[in-house]
Amino acid sequence: MKQRIISTFLLITYSAVLIKVMVYKDVPMIRIGSLMIYFGGSQTGPANLVPFKTILVYLLGEKGLMIGGINLVGNIVLLMPVGFLLPLIFRNITWKKTLAVAVAFGFAIEGLQVVLRVGIFDIDDVILNGLGVMIGYWAFMILAKKLHSMKSENIRIAAGLSIVLVAAAVFYGAVVYQKGQLPLSFEQGPRSNRSDHADKDKGGIPVADDPCGGTGGLGQIVGTGSHAITIKARDGSEQLIKLTDGTKIRNSAGALLASNLKIGNRVTIVTFESDQDGNKIATVVLVCNTPGQEKLSGQ
Repeated sequence: MKQRIISTFLLITYSAVLIKVMVYKDVPMIRIGSLMIYFGGSQTGPANLVPFKTILVYLLGEKGLMIGGINLVGNIVLLMPVGFLLPLIFRNITWKKTLAVAVAFGFAIEGLQVVLRVGIFDIDDVILNGLGVMIGYWAFMILAKKLHSMKSENIRIAAGLSIVLVAAAVFYGAVVYQKGQLPLSFEQGPRSNRSDHADKDKGGIPVADDPCGGTGGLGQIVGTGSHAITIKARDGSEQLIKLTDGTKIRNSAGALLASNLKIGNRVTIVTFESDQDGNKIATVVLVCNTPGQEKLSGQ
């Protein structure tokens, strides 16, 4: 009974973490050198009701192998703990009932995104989420079968260790990972020849605090308009970038508003899709640090 109560609490807590990560897209952006990887996915555009449409796009690498792998594996792995916990709560649950729960979880996550207007409905995400739940369920059943012939004490220890591992994952998602810690930075190659202290002495801003990592961004804003900015790249070309209500805008001080974007700002743009006219839609806009910009904040 105690094990079922603990497992139920973990499932509820983990479900809250899933809502935070998969519904509200409250996930980190990782910087690897000059490469920006955003895990929030697409938040605008038409719904996908055709099974395997986006899965095939990712499998064929049309959006890049890294992005495809992150989306496919992420949607599966994040739901595996749910399938692992279900048999600990419902002792006699069958694979058919687990499949029903798996589908319900997937539709709930996608449905909440639509209702809360924080994302789009994608039937392929439902399929991947459901697969993750089923893999977790099968993993538990295989483990339970192997432990069946062992002493009951060993079974309790194994079950306890499994719960601890899930609890650790929940703790990380709910406590350790906080929005204020973003973005995470992983440096590759040599850093700037100037030290952070030298930057401060010269009235500049430490590279470590720069969302663009001291790279100067991908381009400079040369025009602003209603829900759009024009970027001049380093090669001199200009491109119109569309902004939506879901576009995240940040500098070293935190979140910004679209109205904080000014001509002359150097920025890094993360995009995943284009509108019907071929204009890029910004998912994330990072405002690079220049003297005085670190004081701007939209909140």
